[in-house]
Amino acid sequence: MLGHDVVARAFVDQGVDTVFGVLGDGNLFIAETMMRVHGVRFVAATHEANAVMMAEGWAKASGRLGVATVTHGPGLTNTITALVEGVKNRTPMLLLVADTPTEDRHHLQNLPQRAVVDSTGAGFQQVLSPATITVDVAEAVRRAWAERRPIVLNVPLDFEWVELDYVAAPVVRVTPTRVAPDPVALDVALGVAATAARPVVLAGRGAVGAQAELVALAERLGAPVATTHAATNLFRDDPWNLGIHGTLTTPVAAEALATADCLVCFGAALNFYTTAQGTMTAGKRIVQVDLDPERIGATLAVDAGVVGDAAEVATAMVGLLDAAGHQPSAFRSAELADRLAAWDPAAAFVDRSTDVAVDPRTLMLRLEDLLPEDRTVVVDAGRFMLHVLGMEVRDPSSMITTHAFGSIGLGTSAAIGVAVARPDRPTVLCVGDGGLMMGGVAELHTAVAEGLDLITVLHNDSSYGAEHVQLWRKNMAADASMHEWPDLAAVAEAMGFEVVRVRCLADLDLAAKAVATRVPGRPVFIEASLDALMVSEING
Repeated sequence: MLGHDVVARAFVDQGVDTVFGVLGDGNLFIAETMMRVHGVRFVAATHEANAVMMAEGWAKASGRLGVATVTHGPGLTNTITALVEGVKNRTPMLLLVADTPTEDRHHLQNLPQRAVVDSTGAGFQQVLSPATITVDVAEAVRRAWAERRPIVLNVPLDFEWVELDYVAAPVVRVTPTRVAPDPVALDVALGVAATAARPVVLAGRGAVGAQAELVALAERLGAPVATTHAATNLFRDDPWNLGIHGTLTTPVAAEALATADCLVCFGAALNFYTTAQGTMTAGKRIVQVDLDPERIGATLAVDAGVVGDAAEVATAMVGLLDAAGHQPSAFRSAELADRLAAWDPAAAFVDRSTDVAVDPRTLMLRLEDLLPEDRTVVVDAGRFMLHVLGMEVRDPSSMITTHAFGSIGLGTSAAIGVAVARPDRPTVLCVGDGGLMMGGVAELHTAVAEGLDLITVLHNDSSYGAEHVQLWRKNMAADASMHEWPDLAAVAEAMGFEVVRVRCLADLDLAAKAVATRVPGRPVFIEASLDALMVSEING
């Protein structure tokens, strides 16, 4: 069997059945073999960065290893932004990239590919020889899971045409990690939490899966619960759920959090946004629990740190509190639960919609009602996201963002990966006009070609909004941030989407009808017209 056949079979042996990619001279024979011989689903992207983002969206939605493939040289360099996004998100992924032939130093697309990959923070796995292909593939898979980041598997083109006997490598098995806490560290942390008068239990992405244990701890401490955005709606049904802690906190929750004197944090990085630039942690004692010791105290000073699994640590804390006969605080009160239940976001503002533009706050609230409840929401980066990130979803895995690197234009491709992973429910993509133009327009074709149940909501204010508001705040001309885009709804329609234009609130009834009566295999495109100045004034 030839080397490219060995690469294809080695991937299949490791459980790979879906690959996203762009074909080129270096990887087309591997991809063809995967599809023809092994029945692997190959989703063809129009750009290499988008292929990687599709794999990331697929990985987040499926909980499995995301896999993408590109060719050498510019094929690899085109993936840089997407690779950094994957690194910052700690997403286990494998990028199969070809390399130019080892003996062809003057190949037009030759460059030091390891150096390119190293600059992104992703891992690099070199296929050392044709004879080690299966072992190197297995090692790349192992590293992707162990290191929680993308690993680039580098395969020289000349290795693909060597005649070989196939020798399978052991299949990589992923075992969930549950680390018990150090008793001394646990005792110190519990001392801080148990002596607090108004504690709050805060859960981040690292605590997803430990909901029951954290609620039990919150009840024993007398603590309300909150999450970072990465753990959105982990405590959806809890009466004392304060929602998102940070810049997206609601006024009722913010008032309660302002009086808290201790945050007991599980699996939360406590970044700039979660802490609202440090204002929401100032004056509070902090307990931080995380599996990764390097994350404890990395972004702010903490009073106690515990290395361990969220569920294990929370359960141990409850046991110790029970043994000590600890009396919970009064912070988790019926009065607080009543105030949280009475919160009405629609009453918090005056709608500013006109006959030609909708208020983004009202748009978000109406979308809550007209979109299917059992949905996965994908949010691209951009100013519009401030009004979308609070959208209700059933669980944390149903809210997927592409904000880790602060780049717009990654959301459309991630949404395609999500929709491929979850064909049983609709995927809702919320994207700005700048993000769609930068990285999404061409991939609309991919969504149609794959027959995906994708509902795209375009927030179109004909501007780069984050730049518009900065110029407006400084009383400077915002003309440079404004753009006369093509008719994006017409472009989507030409691609094969069912299209609805929303220029005023009444048009949302048309959007609701289009969503309710959508045809299987035909994505829906809702273009909401916004006014850039109105949005800047709202965001102030």
